[in-house]
Amino acid sequence: MNRNGLTTSIGMGLHAFSKDELETIHRGACHILKHTGVLVEMEEAAERFGSAGALVVKKGSNWLVKIPEWMVTDSLSSVAKSVTYYARDPAKDFYMEKGHVGFSTFGEQVNLIDLKTRQYRNTIKEDCNNVYRLVDALDGLAWCQRTVCPGDKKAASQAVHNFESLITHNSKHITIGMVDKKSVETIVKMAAAAMGGMDQLRERPICTCSCCVTSPLTLATQCCETLIAALEAGINVDIMAMALSGGTGPVTLAGTIVQTIAEHLAGLVLAQAVKKGSCVTFGSCSTIMDLKTGLTSVGAPEWSMVGTAIAKMAQYYGIPCRIGAGVSDSKAPDAQAGYEFCFNVLPIALSGANMVFGAGGLETGLTFDYAKLIMDHECITNIHKLISGVKVDQESMALNLIDEIGPGGSYLTHDHTFQHTRSQSQAVVFDRKTRAQWLQSSNGKNLTEMAYEKARQIIENHKPVGLRPGAKKTIKDLLEEFEADVAGN
Repeated sequence: MNRNGLTTSIGMGLHAFSKDELETIHRGACHILKHTGVLVEMEEAAERFGSAGALVVKKGSNWLVKIPEWMVTDSLSSVAKSVTYYARDPAKDFYMEKGHVGFSTFGEQVNLIDLKTRQYRNTIKEDCNNVYRLVDALDGLAWCQRTVCPGDKKAASQAVHNFESLITHNSKHITIGMVDKKSVETIVKMAAAAMGGMDQLRERPICTCSCCVTSPLTLATQCCETLIAALEAGINVDIMAMALSGGTGPVTLAGTIVQTIAEHLAGLVLAQAVKKGSCVTFGSCSTIMDLKTGLTSVGAPEWSMVGTAIAKMAQYYGIPCRIGAGVSDSKAPDAQAGYEFCFNVLPIALSGANMVFGAGGLETGLTFDYAKLIMDHECITNIHKLISGVKVDQESMALNLIDEIGPGGSYLTHDHTFQHTRSQSQAVVFDRKTRAQWLQSSNGKNLTEMAYEKARQIIENHKPVGLRPGAKKTIKDLLEEFEADVAGN
């Protein structure tokens, strides 16, 4: 079953952990929450934990919250088990039931390789507009992540500027970190304008607020504030954990995995304390700190190993997940970038993660590259083909056809071949031609150059579904009002 950027994983899959191992990880996470606890920086969040039944102790300017297992169990029972990422264009809705796999870009990158000059530079808002039009056009991408940063705008207003670009130049579901309560309120008003009102937005929330836990085991004010504000406004949230094994998490992968799950569950409990039955997605970018360099490594196989574990734990809980994978440590769209994308994304996709994000990312997620996105997208379409598996039934085995053609015959001109031609995978920028055909069709351009050219063509020609009448002006007015308020403060 194919829908927007999405394949039902009924074919090939990956069995990575036994039920007993998943149960052991869960018990370990519950132990951490009950005995170690989480540090909460925001008083309102600490009070909500306490009112729901957690043990809350003042610790300096913060609060230590210890969560009993019954609260975790209760929260897991009430959280939504399937989530629809509604899009401004209903044809692009993304369904996150069990086994559905979709892909998108990494976020939020502050540099890029310029499409025209090929120079490395900081990102600006015009880059946001171009990138989101490109994402909107690529059918293999299921939703639109806040991919790049409008670095030419004030830091306090960048999230709102980014959302204005996202909602205007893209018609897919949007995931974005919303910074603070005031940003959430403005973004929600923008989304409501695009949908025709708050009632329509609550019925079809077209954006999700990403709330990042600070590892180890800390719910910072920003995380708590945006989570509470988003849920109260009727916007879904995802809890994003980013532990570094050997740095902000244990050097052993199992230790980092169980800590990451504890961080997820802490956010989940808070979300259910705010709004029972709310939609929550588990998100993970947990990986290793390279202890030789002290740097985060996203090209390392451990990123995929941890991500696969988080995906399997999300399935164990029956909760949708969004797993980072496919960003490269390479600084250019080269062979390393291609290898790292494929071997990190493929296991997570085979594990059935609902959302896999990282396409287009270089330099540990600091740099976006257009060619890499186009190449990653073609790899994504091939992964979709792979995980869909081989259908085996009377029709697909074509026994009557084989009898008809017989030994030594040819299938090439038969109607059956014509009728099923589009069932084969297709090459767009990857090359399957002979050398002579390759030289004639592209003058011998390599894959990277072909990908840059494809990106440029899409950006110049693609027009996303337009906003409803009057919405563009309302959104612009809200942006200007927000900027004026930021300037005044």
